[in-house]
Amino acid sequence: MSAEQSFNRWVRIALVTFGVLLLYFVLIDNFAPITPQAQAHRPVLSVAPRVAGQVERVAVSNNQPVNAGDLLFTLDDTDYQLALDRAALQQQLASADRERLQAAMAGIKAEAEQARLRAEELSREASRLERLHRLGHMSVQQAEQARNQAQQASSALQAVQARQQEARQALAAAELAHKQANNAHEQARLALQRTRVKAEMAGRIGNLQLQEGVQAQAGQPLLALISNELTVLADLREKTLRHVTAGTKAGVVFDALPGQIFDAHVSSIDSGVRHGQQQADGQLVQPENSDRWVRDAQRLRVHIALDEPVPGLATGARATVQLFPESGSWLHGLGWGQLWLVSQFRYLY
Repeated sequence: MSAEQSFNRWVRIALVTFGVLLLYFVLIDNFAPITPQAQAHRPVLSVAPRVAGQVERVAVSNNQPVNAGDLLFTLDDTDYQLALDRAALQQQLASADRERLQAAMAGIKAEAEQARLRAEELSREASRLERLHRLGHMSVQQAEQARNQAQQASSALQAVQARQQEARQALAAAELAHKQANNAHEQARLALQRTRVKAEMAGRIGNLQLQEGVQAQAGQPLLALISNELTVLADLREKTLRHVTAGTKAGVVFDALPGQIFDAHVSSIDSGVRHGQQQADGQLVQPENSDRWVRDAQRLRVHIALDEPVPGLATGARATVQLFPESGSWLHGLGWGQLWLVSQFRYLY
């Protein structure tokens, strides 16, 4: 074989190899996409006290696992205990004032009932004497005295009813003051309770720098709580997601766990990216100018849920994700083979 023939042969081999690889990458990219731009994600909760105070005790250490409800740190509760005691005294005073007015209201109510009965009795007596006067059996003086007594009883009834109305208003104000005292007591109790800051969820303490004696402000984050829940966030080009839906099977390889492939599935696909969001700022749009022949492909974020337990990984751990939208096809096998090679390469890099 001449040198020219050998050269032509290698050229043909290179062209065929290039064509096969090109076809392979096109098929894999469209029907079994893979991306190394993925990472483990755990929700991180910034823990902040809901009341201000000096940190009295830190009950956890860095990277310590905690359960929901475990004590994280406490604040000096001296002022809050005094406030609770003061609110309890105000609550007792308001309760005593309300009971006093309730007793007075009961007495006035009984007095008003007696005054009503007397007014009705004298009114009936005045009417009876008036009839007897018209028949000539009763003097004018007696009839007038009966009328005067009935009018006096009616006036007394009105006076008692006015006092009863004032007592009702005073009792209503006392009831309102009692409710306000109860609310103040409950707020003081909650404030005292909130000096003990507890974990809202199970997780692990991260980047703990909190020390005793620090003056904490309400709402100021003091430590981070990393959740135990793990998901994988993968960024893939939008073209490769044409056949991907929620529930699509996936395989995940973590850089920290070389040689291991974890079963997973697509839980959701984000509906947009920040570049697609426009602010209503009253300004005209500024189109993107570019003289590049080939622009960068837009990537969308895909949320991957693991179907099997994973050893403890730090949030942000790098991963490679392989999707299998065409489950059962021969490309499915190629995707698994490709992912297996990646898992082996992780021993080297």
